[in-house]
Amino acid sequence: MFLLLACTHGDPGLPGTIAPMEDSAPEDDPLEDVGESGVFNDAVLHEIAITLGSDAYAALSLSPRDWVQGGVTIDGEAIADVGVRLRGKIGSFRPIEEKPKFKIDFNHFVAGQRFEGLEALALNNEVVDCSYLKEPLGYSIFRTLGVPAPRASFAQVTVDGEPYGLYVVVEFPDDRFLRRWYDHPTGNLYDGKYIWYGGNDGELVDFTRSYQDNFRLEEGTDVGLEDIYAVTDAVDRGYAAVDPLVNGEEFRRFVLAEQWTGHIDGYTLNENNYRVYFSADDGRAEWIPWDLDYGFLSPFAWGKSWKRPVGVVSSACWADDDCTAAYQAAAAEGIAKIDTDAVLADLERWAELTADAADADPKRECGASGIEPARDILVDWVTDRNGWVEDHWDL
Repeated sequence: MFLLLACTHGDPGLPGTIAPMEDSAPEDDPLEDVGESGVFNDAVLHEIAITLGSDAYAALSLSPRDWVQGGVTIDGEAIADVGVRLRGKIGSFRPIEEKPKFKIDFNHFVAGQRFEGLEALALNNEVVDCSYLKEPLGYSIFRTLGVPAPRASFAQVTVDGEPYGLYVVVEFPDDRFLRRWYDHPTGNLYDGKYIWYGGNDGELVDFTRSYQDNFRLEEGTDVGLEDIYAVTDAVDRGYAAVDPLVNGEEFRRFVLAEQWTGHIDGYTLNENNYRVYFSADDGRAEWIPWDLDYGFLSPFAWGKSWKRPVGVVSSACWADDDCTAAYQAAAAEGIAKIDTDAVLADLERWAELTADAADADPKRECGASGIEPARDILVDWVTDRNGWVEDHWDL
């Protein structure tokens, strides 16, 4: 979570920013489809044991974003010499002694090492989500609407034998992710999550003169942000100039998914928590969601409104009659794809799967009495949301 109304431009090299790793595996590295039987099987409560040892544990305590070498065992399969570091920023960062977010990089110390075809996994602590269900639900809605989005599942996690509780396992948006979703996956992928300088000091990321240099290349070729700058220049001239540079159909589906999931800490309302991928085919930008733990919330709590978008591409669309009309058509088409009964069935299944683990989580920050009400709120949200979209857009 990061809500920033005004700030000055900072040094992108300050703490909280991490240079992208380069995968040393060959380009013809086979893409293994994890499918329903792997770690993203959301019908299974997975078991993940992280092994650090005292030195690595102490190193993460002192420098949580620096990589340490450890091991991980996932559902009984041990993988040695993996990279481990902590994740999270304002809102969700927790130190190693509490309940941190983790990134597990199978490839960091052993070139080409994979687990079920994956280079990395994200383990999300859900400390701001008493339901534990927002991220799996949110990413599922994005995918239903045809937006590239990570897969997610659930796991009980231990660190050096100590129970760390219930986590959400999230697919990391990297070159493996791109190859699953795109016919032309060698384009440039940029991180649009805000830059954190520590404390409450940071900057958002968007296609503006102030924020465009905050994009971080994660995959692809360093072109000196020329593709980013081109969109910024176009935004200054209005949506008609932006339209050739973005995949408009995908962008409208993305915005609809943000609205449907109440992702008020995303691109449209907060210039945060997203990736942008420039296709190697036509060079057009597409949006990918990330970090949905602040989803399914009303924007009024943050003084925002879906009628007044903050992300500049969304704002440009809202100001353009043709783009707005196209968005309304996309909204009507999109909600027709969302089967409310099927989504509620998923919620019920996940709630049953995780009920005991959530209740027994030794590091959760919500009281046990808050779990069920948080889940009931999601049920009400899913039940009503298609109707909300219809009313909001006069469909």
